[in-house]
Amino acid sequence: MINHYHKLIYFLPVALISGPFLPDLIVVICSILFLIDTFRLKLFEYYKNNFFKIFLLFFLFLNLSSIFSINTLSFKYSLTYFRYGVFVIFIYYVLKNYSNSKILLGYSIITTFVILVIDGYVQFTFGKNIFFFELQKYHGNLSYVTSFFNEEKKLGSFLSRMLPLLLISFIFIKEKYQNTNLDHFFSMMILLIFFLTFLTTERVSIFIFIVFFIGIFIKSKIFLKPKIFFLLISTSGLLIVFYNYPQLYLKMKSILYSSGILFPGYTKEGVVLGEYAIGKFIFSKFHHEQIISSIKIFLENPFFGIGAKNFKFISYSWHPHNYHAQILAEIGIFSYLIIFSLFIYFVFEIVKKYFQSLDLKNEIKFYLLISFFLSLMPIPSGDFFNNWVNIMIFLPVGYYLYINEK
Repeated sequence: MINHYHKLIYFLPVALISGPFLPDLIVVICSILFLIDTFRLKLFEYYKNNFFKIFLLFFLFLNLSSIFSINTLSFKYSLTYFRYGVFVIFIYYVLKNYSNSKILLGYSIITTFVILVIDGYVQFTFGKNIFFFELQKYHGNLSYVTSFFNEEKKLGSFLSRMLPLLLISFIFIKEKYQNTNLDHFFSMMILLIFFLTFLTTERVSIFIFIVFFIGIFIKSKIFLKPKIFFLLISTSGLLIVFYNYPQLYLKMKSILYSSGILFPGYTKEGVVLGEYAIGKFIFSKFHHEQIISSIKIFLENPFFGIGAKNFKFISYSWHPHNYHAQILAEIGIFSYLIIFSLFIYFVFEIVKKYFQSLDLKNEIKFYLLISFFLSLMPIPSGDFFNNWVNIMIFLPVGYYLYINEK
């Protein structure tokens, strides 16, 4: 039976750009069927790893927090969270037992990025994407690219969080075909994605991508030869375009403004100081207020929190927009220490084994390291219990289990 439903994961990357329903449906179907096959085929050895042990401990405390929560609806989210643990093991099983799975999944990830890049630049250039979704606007004439996500600001989040798996897919495909000409295509793709992320005006995604971009150009062997060439070409091209098309320069200026990198400057009395001023803060006053609210909730409910997804009943926001703050406030200190110890464990294991080999696995470990490090960063983020977010958090873990065993 696994021979049939395992193919669903090849549709997962594309499903992620359709919204939360389809990707979660794939995860639920695969998790339920794989759990059945676990008992039918006695696949218990795949669960005998530190990830699943720590995950089970987290799952236990997650449900304990629901017992003490202010709203029993949190059980809906805590009980169903088990699907992510099973899904990670399923990904691990598929990558290990189906030789072409990493290539096919890689093609799916690359194809999804290519579609988003083309559609994103079409929307930026013509004001509408291929489905006629318009550029989103706020603060008057300021606009940003959303592509297939339409009114939701998720394009930058997808690009930055799926980037490690895109780079890992590049490595698997290059390893299979031994074609150095692919380096130029991969490098150009990264540059196009980098600039597209700026067009989304998502500050966190821009910040993540800049950090990642620096890491790629410093460490990766794949981009070693063409990196300087493409960097110079792209920079020169941008300067030429901005010189000949000043309206694009003004549009980029508005993007920097709307992303919070630039903003109108005012004195304490409200007098305008100039057209633009350099921002003092990377993140907004809104995020600061949510962090303060989360800390207060946590201090009042330190052990088990107020229950998963209950932040919205106390604050005016659906969630604190920060994983650290949300977990502390909603499910308490025990769950917080367990789940982040899991990612700290991944980081520690990768760093410990990083210098033990000089093959392509080292490059893959580097990208997984950054992926897990990003999950640990105390920066504004989505809802920790959102299925769309969790799929992108846990998908790299399946890759880690596969690479770590090899």
